[in-house]
Amino acid sequence: MKKIHWAQLLAMLLCFALLAACGGSAAPAASSAEAPAEDVVPDEDISEDVDEDPTEEETASAVEEEVLPEWEYTPISYPLTKDEVSLSYWLIWELSNDTMYNDINEHVVIDMLAKATGVRLDIKAQPQATGQTNTDLMIASGDYPDLIGNLSYATGMDAAIEDEVVLNIKEMIPEFCPDYYKYLIADDNALWKSVQTDEGNIGAFVTVGTQQEIGDGIMLFQFMLDELGFTAEELTTIAEYEEYLTAAKDKYGMASPLYLPGDFMLDGDTLCNAYDVALKIDAITGDLPWTVQDGEVKFGYLEEGFTQYVTLMNSWYEKGLIDSDTASHPTEYRNEDQIGLIAGKEIAVFHRGSGLIDLFNNISGEAVVPGYFPTVNEGDTLHVGGAANSVSGESGLVITTGCEDPELALQFCNYLYTDEFIIPANYGVEGETFEYDENGEPQFEEWTYSTAGRTFSSVMMDYQLFTQVDANVATPGQSEAALMCPEVWGSNVDGAYDYPDAAAMTLDENDQYNEHVGDIVTLCQQYTAKFITGELALSEIPAFQQQLIDTGVQDCIDAKQSAYERYMARD
Repeated sequence: MKKIHWAQLLAMLLCFALLAACGGSAAPAASSAEAPAEDVVPDEDISEDVDEDPTEEETASAVEEEVLPEWEYTPISYPLTKDEVSLSYWLIWELSNDTMYNDINEHVVIDMLAKATGVRLDIKAQPQATGQTNTDLMIASGDYPDLIGNLSYATGMDAAIEDEVVLNIKEMIPEFCPDYYKYLIADDNALWKSVQTDEGNIGAFVTVGTQQEIGDGIMLFQFMLDELGFTAEELTTIAEYEEYLTAAKDKYGMASPLYLPGDFMLDGDTLCNAYDVALKIDAITGDLPWTVQDGEVKFGYLEEGFTQYVTLMNSWYEKGLIDSDTASHPTEYRNEDQIGLIAGKEIAVFHRGSGLIDLFNNISGEAVVPGYFPTVNEGDTLHVGGAANSVSGESGLVITTGCEDPELALQFCNYLYTDEFIIPANYGVEGETFEYDENGEPQFEEWTYSTAGRTFSSVMMDYQLFTQVDANVATPGQSEAALMCPEVWGSNVDGAYDYPDAAAMTLDENDQYNEHVGDIVTLCQQYTAKFITGELALSEIPAFQQQLIDTGVQDCIDAKQSAYERYMARD
């Protein structure tokens, strides 16, 4: 039953009064000016608690109060059917080369889900190379499966719903997907807002439960720290890092104590985030960096923090703390150049992902440990560069309009978020890939991560198919240093100024944005390098910033501002 508000109740009473006045015939609805609330006497059969003569203040207050109680969690009983039924499921997925299956429909999870829910998935697996093309052709044909995994519709989720490809499940989630709904509303409706579109639709089931962690950060050699008389815990400010880099340069004769990519920016906006700006242009997508402060979208290259950052880097460049040949370094995240320098222990401070720390231990023969992100002042909190929140309702598992039993499909999808499925979704099969320890905690079997010729991820592909609730399972076999990375890197970052990933631009805004972004990227990268290397005087920064404005950066800011405001207005 839908919740009834005061405003709805008064509107109903106005209709009753008008019908009575017209002898029961239909009449146009009257505005509040034509029929003031104080002239209406409520029917006692409708509500015994309604005042006969509510004041304007009382009416306004009552609108905020719901007559019926809030939503309460009611679990769904599984299996859903007595006799097994089938749902077709389209998915871009390839089995690993060393898999134990001949067909994905032999997957152990298919049987597990069929037994638990009464629903057997008929998977229409598409190869990676042609998967997106095949998906586009399938959608163009109008012959849809019941479910599509990881759908990302070219023109957005609102368009997928408007084009009657994807079912809008928003109003059905509380009743038919209570376990999913629990996750969406748990943290002050943050996920509920993120999975909605600007039009207020929800079309996708997304991965939830993940405690976002910073996956990339500063790394240091332990032997250098020891020989130079430092500890990782003592390096927390920019001044302390400068002292450490200087000591490393003097002792080891390094050409590049601090390794920077060719764009002079570390990933995650490390270093420049000490000045409350994001400056790292995405090396893969070419997208610009954005922040939000007090509701206002900011472009870091126009802010004072840009001047502060390039001034610092110019100083370190002149002091030999960064490579004089930095501009020739690759900007790609994965580059052999940096790995070779790490193997030769030719750099003192570098920035990479936690998953590589054990690799660096092995190739260098020395212990590598995570370092803290530097701030200007001791004890400062960094508001830029927090853990990325990739939850967005623009892509995910969807129910199509071709599904003949959407309620069944909804309840099936809900099972993927139940407590019963979390362990197998994250750990596989008890007795094969994991066992419970003396504390009742699941632990991976050693063979899953120590089998010669197989990676842990390829092994688990044979035992995992859906992980809609990510339990933040650590990859087994990692060193203590690797396990420490998220805690160290997240210790002084709150990400309060990070632009929300789920804020989506419209097609028109995308056109407006893309008209200028290429030229802006070129200007930012060229001038940043010139300021840091001294080719251009720092006094020319205002002229560079004016050139950005002349190139149309304000149009990009406006597009991002509109997208942000729509995101914040979601309910």
